[in-house]
This record gives sequence, structure tokens and C-alpha cells, in this order.
Amino acid sequence: MRIHLLCPPATLQAPHVAPRHAPHHAAIVAAALREAGHTVQLADEHLLGRDLGQVVAAARAFAPDLVLFVHSDYNRKLHDDVLRAVSQAVADRVPAPLWGVARLDRSHALAAMEALPALDGFVYGEPEFGAVALAAALPGAVDALPATILRCDEGLVVTDPGPVDFNASPTPAWDLVDMEHYGFMPHQSPDGLVYPVLASRGCPFPCFYCEVRLRPNYIARSVDAVLAELNEVAARYDVGTVFLADPTFAVKREWAMEFCRRLPAEGPPGLRWSCMSRTDRVDAELLQAMADAGCFSVLFGVESLNPAALEAASKALDVTTVGPAVRAAKEAGLEVIVSLMIGLPGDSPEGVQRSLDQLIAMEPDFAQFFVVQVGADDVPEGTRLVSDWEGGKHEFWGHMLAPEAFEGRDQLEALRRLAFRRFYLRPGYVRSRLGRLAGARDRRAQVRRLAKGGLIAVKMAAGRAGR
Repeated sequence: MRIHLLCPPATLQAPHVAPRHAPHHAAIVAAALREAGHTVQLADEHLLGRDLGQVVAAARAFAPDLVLFVHSDYNRKLHDDVLRAVSQAVADRVPAPLWGVARLDRSHALAAMEALPALDGFVYGEPEFGAVALAAALPGAVDALPATILRCDEGLVVTDPGPVDFNASPTPAWDLVDMEHYGFMPHQSPDGLVYPVLASRGCPFPCFYCEVRLRPNYIARSVDAVLAELNEVAARYDVGTVFLADPTFAVKREWAMEFCRRLPAEGPPGLRWSCMSRTDRVDAELLQAMADAGCFSVLFGVESLNPAALEAASKALDVTTVGPAVRAAKEAGLEVIVSLMIGLPGDSPEGVQRSLDQLIAMEPDFAQFFVVQVGADDVPEGTRLVSDWEGGKHEFWGHMLAPEAFEGRDQLEALRRLAFRRFYLRPGYVRSRLGRLAGARDRRAQVRRLAKGGLIAVKMAAGRAGR
């Protein structure tokens, strides 16, 4: 079977903004389908920026037997006319013209089907397993397949997920993806290309603003399975740096310690890696083990140092863990990135400034600042939406959210620009970054990294991120 995997554009309007992340789940689905004997084309139209006619032409030229639309957070507000046009273009050849596929839970997959009436069905749950089952069943009956939603004359027919072996998930088909054109931030890329690897999926923490909560429950692969993928990726693509793309590394401390203990001896020689975690999931022993195993950078999603804002955002983070975690990570030799969000419910402009003061005093190596952006159905009490759906290369996507204490969009954006200026344009900070170049073993690469990061920081401070 010939299968066209369509990662649709985030928008059909200019200006085009390329995505930050490679289509990870799409590449996993592609690999699973190829292992099952199918011929797969992966078109990341979000990256390619083609117009509607070109999107349709690419799908039709492949002459597919099945089109799989890869739903993602970036295009939750995709115009249904893209799907309708693709469906009509290949309808003379495809038995079931257009199916959605994504790692969504049942309720959010149903919402996608209702929002996108051009879809004939949807594979949800762990998508690579469902996609293989769907391709094997077509053109026959598919109404009994697990983890599917089928549109029929009577309405939507929904089946429950069945058991899957996450360790059997294949290494992504990165040969179908032009990795050079995705926007990993410089602090995640010490030199050369960075390839993402998933050791787990989902997150047990219910932060209201995070799209991960739309996904099924947290599951982790075995250390054996992750090491096998790391070795395969390193050998096949000549990879020296990976990003463990788990929403939260070290949800299970025992797993993280075993991984760090085994990686130097059983993983690719000299592999460097980075990850994201929470300050309440790490300690000095684990952070040192991570550094000893080749980790060079950890991003802590703190989002605020205002306890009231964290509580209102369902973040469930004890702010007293932040300072010790940042200090312990730096003592272990890790670069530390801290993320803060502007516009959380329960926060205020004064609260944002206090959080920024405390963050600067902790002296992390890098910081990220985002204005809260959510879907139209994700508006907490005491807040309102102050923009249309939008986004940029180094930002989230969605409607900007403003709590009652904020005047509106202009103030949110001004606070974000101020945060970037106060953090990155401090003379002492600039001197410290330049001073580190003197002792860098790969000085040329680090100069490029510093220059790229500095340019991004200046653009964000000026309010021109993603342009």
C-alpha cells in the first residue's frame, strides 16, 4: 500500500513560520508502516510552506492508497478546506480517502473529528500501532479496529484502545525528514544537528496550558529499548547529540538512574544529550549522574515563582525546589535553562517582575519567556483571550491569554520583551558568556552557537521572534 503522511500547514496565510520541531510522531508512524511493508511519503507542509494547490498536487502525484493526516498542536486550527481539497484530489483512488492520526486521548480525538468533518476516521492512542492495523485492514471493514473513530451515516463509531507494547515502537524514519531545517534553540545544540528521542510519552502533571495533557497517560519505554534506539540513530545518521524529548525526564527516578548508569558503557561513544525536567523531580545525585552520562543541558519548566500562579495553573510545583535544583545542576556541570510564562491565571505584572528578579538571582545559563497561549476551550475563570490563533518559530501556538490583573496583549508582550532585555542584556551576563568561550574546547562551534543565540535573544527582546 502507498501511504501519504500529511503534516498539514499551520496556516495558509503569509508570513510563513517554520516549525521548531521535526515531526517526531509522524516519523515514528512512517517507520512502523514501512516495517509492515508499505511505501510511505512524509510531507511536512508546516515546514515546506506550500500553498493549497501545491499541497494537493503533492498528495495526488504520489498516487496514494491511503492518506493519513497527522494532527498536531501547531495546526489545531487548520482550515478544513485543506483536508477537503486533499480528499477530493485523491478520492478516485483511495478507498477511505482521509484518516487522522495522532497521539490523543479519546475525548480530544473525538473533538478533532467534530472540528474536521473532512476526516473519514481517526486513529488515536499510540498512533504507530493503530496506523499499521488500519493499513492492514483496508479496504475491508475497519469498524472493529481498536483505538479508532469511524465516521458513518449513523454518526461516529468509537472503539477503545487495546494493549500495545511501547518497547516495540520503531526508531523514527528520519531519512524521510529534512532535519537541517528545524529550529532547535542554540542552548540545545552544542554543534551540528540534534535528533530527538522519546524515552517516555505523556506527563502525569496536569498543567492547564500544556498540550501534553491532551494525550494518553504517561508511559515509559524500557532502558534497553531506549539504548537500542540511541545506538541505531547514532549509527544510521552519524548523530553525536540527541534531545530526550520526554515532556518530563525523571518522572521515575529509578529509571533515570539506571539509564544514566548504563548509557556510558552501552550507548553510543561520546553521545551528548539534553532534556527537560521539573525541579521537584531531580536532586544533586541524579543531576551528577546525568552529567557523568553525557548530559550537557537541562531545561526546567518552572513557569513562575509566584505560588498563587502555579496553583491556579495546576502546576503543582513547590517553588522552594527551584533554587536548589538550579544550583545543584550547575555544580554538576550542566547548563541550566529555566522557562517562565507571562500571563498565568493568578499572576500579575508585579508578580512577573518578582519572578524575574528571583530568576536572575539564581543565575541560570539561559532563560525562556513565553506569553501563555491556549485553545479557545481552555480559558480559566478570571482570564480572557486577547488575540486570534497565532504563533511563531520559537513560541507556542494559540490565543494569547490575559488574566484580570493584566491590561491586555500589549502589556503581556511588553513584559516579555522586558524579561528578555533584563536577563540577556545584563553586562555581567554578556561578559560571563564571552568568558566561557576562552575555555571552550570547540571554540568555533561555541562562537556560532553564541552568535545564533544572541541574535534570537535580541529579536525576542525587540518583539520580533520568529520573523
